[in-house]
Amino acid sequence: TSLPFHFLFQVQDFGLKHLLSMGSLRLLSLAGCPLLTTTGLSGLVQLQELEELELTNCPGATPELFKYFSQHLPCCMVIE
Repeated sequence: TSLPFHFLFQVQDFGLKHLLSMGSLRLLSLAGCPLLTTTGLSGLVQLQELEELELTNCPGATPELFKYFSQHLPCCMVIE
């Protein structure tokens, strides 16, 4: 299952919480979503089936967050 949410400027952390129930999600693009925070994005580690996560032009995606994802989602390719 894939969800392309790229450049949806109104997506906020609250909206991400609804995605966490989608355990079979494999591809997620949140590129260009300026309202997402590091805290909200860090919850995505619950999506253990995730294979690809795109976070380009996403201000909440910090170097620390990418390190966190590499530790907790080792099979997921995170696109900065």
